[in-house]
This record gives sequence, C-alpha cells and structure tokens, in this order.
Amino acid sequence: MPHALFLAALTLGALYLPVPLYLFSLALFGLPHVIWEMAFLRSRYGARWPATWWRALWLVLLAQAVLRTAVWYGVYPAALSAITDLLALLLLGAIVLLAPRGTRWRARLAGAALAGMMFGLLEQGEILGALLILALLHNLTPLALAWDLARDHRQARRLAWTISALFTLPLLIAVSGWQGSTALLLDSHGSLLDGQLPAAWSGAFRPALLSAVVLAQCLHYYCVIALLPQAERQRTSDPILPAPLRGMALAAAGLLAIYFVVDYQGARALYAVAAGAHAWLEWPVLLMALLGPAMHRPASSPDARWSAS
Repeated sequence: MPHALFLAALTLGALYLPVPLYLFSLALFGLPHVIWEMAFLRSRYGARWPATWWRALWLVLLAQAVLRTAVWYGVYPAALSAITDLLALLLLGAIVLLAPRGTRWRARLAGAALAGMMFGLLEQGEILGALLILALLHNLTPLALAWDLARDHRQARRLAWTISALFTLPLLIAVSGWQGSTALLLDSHGSLLDGQLPAAWSGAFRPALLSAVVLAQCLHYYCVIALLPQAERQRTSDPILPAPLRGMALAAAGLLAIYFVVDYQGARALYAVAAGAHAWLEWPVLLMALLGPAMHRPASSPDARWSAS
C-alpha cells in the first residue's frame, strides 16, 4: 500500500506539477540513484567479465568525468564536452566489439553498431539531439536490468513484469494529449525542462510529453533505489551497499541537494560528472549482459574484478 500511494503521488505530481517534481527529484534523488545504480551494476555484473575489460571501460569513463569536471570549473566548453561524450560512447562500443574471448558475435556486432552510430552522429554534427535521446532512453534501463535478472532468476520475473507495468504509465500520459500542466509550464522555470525535451520537439503535445518524461525519470529513480536493490539482495543475501557506504552516500547527496538550492546551474554541472559516468557505463554492460554469453556462475563476489578495474 505505501508503494501504491507513493506511485499515485508521483503520477499526480508529474501531471500537475512537472517542473517542481523534476527539480525536487533531481536535487534529492539524483545522486543517490547514481550511487545505488552503480552499486547494483557492481553486485550483478562485477565478477562476470575480466578486470582488464572493466579497466578499459573505466579509463574511458574517467576521461569523460575529467572533462565534465572541467566544464563545472568553467575551463572547458560545454559544447566540446557534448562532442567528447559521444566520442566516449563510441569508444565504449569499440570495447564491446573487442570483448573478452567467448563473447557472442551478436554482442560484438551491437558494440560495432553503437560505435558506428556515434561516429555517424559526430560526422553529421547531430550532437545535442543524440544526447537528449540517449538521456530519454536511459530512463528505461530498469526494464532491461529487471528482465536480465529475471532471465537468470525466475523469482525476479514478477519484478520484471511490475517494472514493465510501471513504465506504461508515462507512455499512456505521452499519448493522452494531456494539457493540464500547461499554465505551470509557462512560468519562468519551465525552461529548465528544455534539457529534457526541447520545445521544438514537442509543440502542442509538450505538456503531455513533459509530464511523461518527468514521470519516467522518477520511476527510474524508484526502480534503481528501491526495487532492483531489493531483488538483488534477495539473490545474494547481501545489501548492494554496506551501511557505512550508504551513510556516506546519503551525506554526499544531502550536500549536493543544498548546492542545488544555492546554485542550480553549478550543482547540475557537478551532478553531470557522476550522472554521465553511470549512464554511459550501462550501455556496454547491457549489451554484454543481454547479447553476450549467459552467466554460468553467480556473480555474488564482484569486488575482485570490479575493484581491480
């Protein structure tokens, strides 16, 4: 029942107060969702592939994080950072193409396709549009994570169907033609959502689409902070984050939330450092998990390989 009430409140907030809900959820749950999602990936996949493969991924992500930090400091142009973001994803696709021995060719081909798409987008100069689409798609990654978990563990199928049902809500809102939040989107803060959905993309459907995007983002947070970690704990009998790390993560999230109140743009740029790394990491991991070889042993002790990276 508490979960149902929470989801009902999220849906109503996305319909009637999309801008405040977006800002509130980003400030309070943005960083926790990054930390919990990374912890889930470590627990679920950390021991599945060799440390050398993980190191290659982290080297690319470290370079991306350094450049995004430079944007936050104001010493590197954001426009160039957008280009290097796509270049980083190109390299991550290439790393999947060069995956460890035993990886199925369909995973390698998917990595090559990802790298090829990024190269084409860079050549055509379709940078910002591509990044926005990737951000929208990232909100749906709990679906892939849940169904991959269900593929290996039958008891997780109920969770996979639950998450699938949850994400039909933003889809229904998007096609509903909802106009109830129009007035709230015309105030001075409505432009803050342009980074999620540019006005030129939506036209008269903007209220419905923005409500759908905000709800999808909140559902993403809910899945990776609450639902997926709970399922992973049932699988491994251990929390994905030990209590001391949870405390430090929440303390860091609290400081960032204060920063959001003091300086939204600065906090958004700092948050983008962590957000970019975790979002980009999921692409090669999901390609390998969904298209690579099935896991032959439980990855319940991920630290050796993940930490070695």
